[in-house]
Amino acid sequence: MSPDIVHEVAQALQTIQPVPITNENFARWGQVVRLPDADPNAVQVNQGTARKFSHLAEFINLRPASTDSANPNPTLAPATANIAIFKCYKPVATPTFGIKLLERHSYSSQMFMPMGGDGNGSFIVVTAENGPDDKPVLSTLQAFRCNNTLGINYKPNVWHHPMIVIEKPVQFMTITHENGVALEDCEEYWFTKESGSEGGVAALIQLTQ
Repeated sequence: MSPDIVHEVAQALQTIQPVPITNENFARWGQVVRLPDADPNAVQVNQGTARKFSHLAEFINLRPASTDSANPNPTLAPATANIAIFKCYKPVATPTFGIKLLERHSYSSQMFMPMGGDGNGSFIVVTAENGPDDKPVLSTLQAFRCNNTLGINYKPNVWHHPMIVIEKPVQFMTITHENGVALEDCEEYWFTKESGSEGGVAALIQLTQ
């Protein structure tokens, strides 16, 4: 493919400009996990040396936690919470980022919380609606710009892109319910047919402001 054709294809792709994330604009996808400016339910703890802010996100498991008789859906294997660390060590250095796939966790929320957030590392969150064919709708892509002083928590079944880290590496603590069944834990959808480019890129995220 000649450079001119590549440029024309890139120009034709949908380009998404990330917006700063807020509690309000992210509410349909999940929760922003950050220290509240004010919280009347916060309490003094640790002999008065700290304040505790509770219930900042909804930790959801739609699969059974055990194999007992109360299991509401015996076709699903029980799932347990997995606390893991994602070390995103390759920041994106290009002005745009090509979207080739999205993923979802049909039966669990998934929280990403930066570790040691100092405000100097940023990441991009990308989401999309689920369509009537139970696939992500490319035209509904949204992108949110976050700094590493806050985390995000996806609701179950939300289509999203793997974390896009910019500026510098970011380590995330993650919490997800998993049972070891690959498709139940994480389902991927690749935009092969929807793609307008030879490389499989179906849309672009504008990373430079």
